[in-house]
Amino acid sequence: MLKLNDKIVGLNHFPDGTLRMDIDVFEHSDYREFYRINWKFENNEELVGLIYLVKHIRRFTKNSPIILYMNYIPNARMDRVKNNNDVFTLKYFSEIINSLNFKKVVVLDAHSPVSEALFNNISIIPLYVYQHDVLKEIKNEDIIIYFPDNGAAKKYEDLFKGFKTVYGVKHRDWETGKIQGLEVITNGIDLKDKTVLMWDDIISYGGSMYHSALKLKELGVDKIYAYASHTENSILDKEKGTLIKLLEDGTVERLFTTSSLFTGEHEKITVL
Repeated sequence: MLKLNDKIVGLNHFPDGTLRMDIDVFEHSDYREFYRINWKFENNEELVGLIYLVKHIRRFTKNSPIILYMNYIPNARMDRVKNNNDVFTLKYFSEIINSLNFKKVVVLDAHSPVSEALFNNISIIPLYVYQHDVLKEIKNEDIIIYFPDNGAAKKYEDLFKGFKTVYGVKHRDWETGKIQGLEVITNGIDLKDKTVLMWDDIISYGGSMYHSALKLKELGVDKIYAYASHTENSILDKEKGTLIKLLEDGTVERLFTTSSLFTGEHEKITVL
């Protein structure tokens, strides 16, 4: 979904399938000093719409700065390539965004430092407000923070200074990418009867948190909560989804997320 100064931009179509857009940039000029575009990613066609929208604004207001709010970075998972057959989509996507010359590109919880480095004029939304809201909902001062891997532990170490933290080590089948097992590095912390908050940046089906939660329960954890900045609607898939099973059987108390991607509803999912 694209919004220009908080008004939805319609992406209509001609009979041949190409985009038909009707936008009065002066009607949308509520922000006199700049134009604000919000992009909540739903499909790749929106990228084409974004390009046309920016070109249209600049046609009539060449000197007006444009700020892009793109909380979720599309293609963020493809932040590296292993061989010549891998298409470096994140790099090419960032080049397109950079070519539009935004005054600022605002994102939430970029997947990796590569994502942050590839975009010009990037601005990262602080996670402290989400951390505060989640901890307020859980209401447990003695909570332990769990990260699904060491990379996440390093990524969020500044966010959770003063907290006890543990992390997981996943064992994957490198041909299929499926998690075969997982062990928890407890750093000497006794997890028995404790409350744990699992924290990560993005969830599709919830496999990492699924295996993590099961292992945490084996170690005697009492209550488990989960947070992900970006949750895909696939989390609700009853056939492929894994974390949803643990939410529904009570193994995981609740999943907290943001509206950057998630548009669904579930009684065990809280959208901040």
